Amino acid sequence: MSNEIEKDFNLGGTVESALSGQYELSVTKVFKEAWDCTIKHFFSFTPAIILLAILQVVIFFIALNMQVFDITSVFEQLAQTGTIPAGFMQALYIANFSYEVISAPFFAGVCLMAMSHAAGLKTKTRQITSGLQFTVMIIFVTLISLLLQGIANLLLPVISIYLSLAFSNAVLLVCEKHVRPLNALLLSLRAVNRKIFQIAIIYAVLMGLFLAALMFYGVGLLFVLPFYFHVKGIIYRNMFGIRLKIVTTNQHNGDDDQNNNSQVFNA
Repeated sequence: MSNEIEKDFNLGGTVESALSGQYELSVTKVFKEAWDCTIKHFFSFTPAIILLAILQVVIFFIALNMQVFDITSVFEQLAQTGTIPAGFMQALYIANFSYEVISAPFFAGVCLMAMSHAAGLKTKTRQITSGLQFTVMIIFVTLISLLLQGIANLLLPVISIYLSLAFSNAVLLVCEKHVRPLNALLLSLRAVNRKIFQIAIIYAVLMGLFLAALMFYGVGLLFVLPFYFHVKGIIYRNMFGIRLKIVTTNQHNGDDDQNNNSQVFNA
C-alpha cells in the first residue's frame, strides 16, 4: 500500500518582493552559479540549445528566401559595387522577426529547462517542447515585445535596448506563473527597474562573451549559450521565485516496514 503526500513551496523571490526590489541580485554570485549550472548540465542541456539554434536558422533562411529569391546575387552585388540591393535590409529585418516569433515556444522551453536547473532539478532534451502548451500566449508576448522594441529603435536605439532588458522575464512569467502577456511585460519591466543597474551589467557582460565566442569561429557559443540561459533562469528565480512541488510516497510493507520516497517537481 502506498500513499502520496504533495506539498507546494516557493524557491527564491516572490512577485511582491520583485516589485518592491527586495530580492538579491549579486552580479558575481549570478555568474558563478550560472557557470556551475552550465558545467553540471552541459551534456544534457547542450543538445536542446543546438536544436533551438538549428530551428531558428532554418526559419530565418526560409523567411529570407521567401523575400529574396537569389541570395547569392545579393552578395555578388555587394562584392562588386559595395552596395546592398534596395529592400534587402527590410528582408533581413522581417526574417529576423519571423524566426524570433515562430521559434518563441521552443525558446521558452529552453528557458524553462534552465530555470529548472536553477532550482536544482534535472532536465531531458525533450523538454524543449515544454513551452508549446503556452504557444499562443508566448507568441503574443513576443510579438508585443518585438514591436515595442522596433518602434523604440526608430526613435532612440538606447530605449530599444532598455526594453529588451525590461521584458527579459516576460516569457517565463507567462509559462511559470501563468500571467497574461500584457501583465507579464509590465511585471517584468517593474521588477527589472528596481535593479536596472545590476541587470544592465550582467547583460553587457553576456554580450561581450557572445562577441568573444564569435571571434573563435563560434565554438565558444557551446558554453556561452547555456551560460546565458542559466543566467536568465537564476535572475528569474531570485526575482519572482519558482513554484515547486514535493511528492512524498509512503510505501508500507507488512505491519512495520515503511519506505519514504520524495521527489521534487516544477509545480
